[in-house]
Amino acid sequence: MSLGNNINFLDWIQFQASQATTRGYALSSNMRTPALQVLKDPVFPSRQHEEWHYTPLETLRSQKLDLTSSGDITSDHLLEFKAAVPDALTLVFVDGLFSPELSDDRYSTQNTGLTLALIETLNDSDRIQVETLIQESHFSDTNIFQQINLGLSNSGLFIQVAQGCEIKQTLHCIYFSSNSESARFSSPLKVIHLAPHSKLELVEQFVALTGASGVTIPADYIKLETGAALTTYRIGLESDQTHHISNIACHLADTASIHTHHYLFGSRLTRCNQEINFDKPGSEAVLRGIYLGNGSQHLDVRTRIDHAQPHCHSDQHFRGILDDQARGVFNGLVLVRQDAQQTDAQQSNKNLLLSSEARVDTKPQLEIFADDVKCAHGATIGQLDEDALFYLQSRGISKSDARLMLTRAFASAITEQIELLPLRSYLEDRIDAKMMELRANYV
Repeated sequence: MSLGNNINFLDWIQFQASQATTRGYALSSNMRTPALQVLKDPVFPSRQHEEWHYTPLETLRSQKLDLTSSGDITSDHLLEFKAAVPDALTLVFVDGLFSPELSDDRYSTQNTGLTLALIETLNDSDRIQVETLIQESHFSDTNIFQQINLGLSNSGLFIQVAQGCEIKQTLHCIYFSSNSESARFSSPLKVIHLAPHSKLELVEQFVALTGASGVTIPADYIKLETGAALTTYRIGLESDQTHHISNIACHLADTASIHTHHYLFGSRLTRCNQEINFDKPGSEAVLRGIYLGNGSQHLDVRTRIDHAQPHCHSDQHFRGILDDQARGVFNGLVLVRQDAQQTDAQQSNKNLLLSSEARVDTKPQLEIFADDVKCAHGATIGQLDEDALFYLQSRGISKSDARLMLTRAFASAITEQIELLPLRSYLEDRIDAKMMELRANYV
């Protein structure tokens, strides 16, 4: 059986799963086999599935893929994206594959306690370690996209920080989708392990060049040991011809902490699924994010925080800004188990609709089985304050500028919490640029 270079995504998955080849993939055959069994007869979730009720996948299933060689990415393409973190150690991936030519020297970190390795190049003992971490950092469900990543990812990055090491230099990963006549597929895999009392800051950008289309299905498996601290920033800058569905699973030991930031600007459809699991007492998770869409974009954020241990703290705050016919989804579940006393869990989702046709579905959820807890959640959907608009206009500011100012202020509640100052400035500029695209609607 053979397939052409321009094929249906669903057919391509089945074809890949049926092949006997064991080379060219990130994970071992033992790790891939269960996923491949699922992919031989893949079932995409439909709106009948509660977790996917608001997110249609029809266009993804029928998406045509281009299996020819990758397009050219040059150092000139990197300049505007490296500006986000100018002093970082940058690793570049093109259509899912690591590009040593475009990346900084990853071996320069050898004496800092930071290990960066391509999973597909690991020896047997190191690969067993990585695959054990994947198994331990599991997801609560097994949706088809997790199986696609496990079974078909052809490249993976293993990030490890040694005990007691604080990595001073930010790590910056840029994932490019290159130009082609049809969509390209990539499924980058990342495994992060922070040893006790270590610290790391990671920035990720997912980028599609102008005119590029693609299907990107990344997965991250994160394990933080006692007292470890991880801060991540994920920035979606893909084109309106791309589909992006990511899964992130994080498990925290005692007194560990994770701070995550998501800024979703691009893609035709984005689904970000993030799960936090408190495996030991006294750990913390802080989640922040903005999804900003126009046209017919669909931006979907799902979080699941499992408070299985006492004395843990979680704090979520996501904001959506939507114009035209764009649609946003926030589905956040906080689960507080029976023994998780002294839990502190806060959740907030606020949305700003700039047109009468934009839509948001927000579903914050608390499931509490302990009695000594402090938990709260809330969600709002609204438009710009007419009184504030009138006040600004009365001071000689045009209506379009007044709307722009108020929208920037709405977003700044999230961006002002970015401690990495060059990145904060970069993202504020990106938000301004996106808002200028919407300016025509402000008249």
